[in-house]
Amino acid sequence: MRDSLLVAVLLLSTTGCNTSPLSSNGSLAGAWGWDLNRNPSGSSINLSLATVGTTVTGTGEVCGIGPRACSPGSVTITGQRAGVAFQFTVRGDSGFLATYSGQVISQNELRGTWTQTGHSNTVVFHRE
Repeated sequence: MRDSLLVAVLLLSTTGCNTSPLSSNGSLAGAWGWDLNRNPSGSSINLSLATVGTTVTGTGEVCGIGPRACSPGSVTITGQRAGVAFQFTVRGDSGFLATYSGQVISQNELRGTWTQTGHSNTVVFHRE
């Protein structure tokens, strides 16, 4: 009895140690919103991501500051992930192009570098 209890405790303690931010449910999959979406300027970035193996795909909306209500607007996302690291390209119909590469910080946070027209900034997304 005592030996079987010890084995059960050991099995339970080791299975909890093998969890990863990218466990079988894929933490990149889902809806993500830019950390600064609720800023007074009205600019925003929203992404909806899916993963199959190491491939990342998705859609989203990027709204910048300017005379048009939401420009560049709708975007498509393609990329890759490896462990907690990821890199993807964000493309819009009007020639908009950006890259985002970073890491899954937790099940609810992505942190990385957003590069667009030669300028780079740290950008954080939170799960919505």
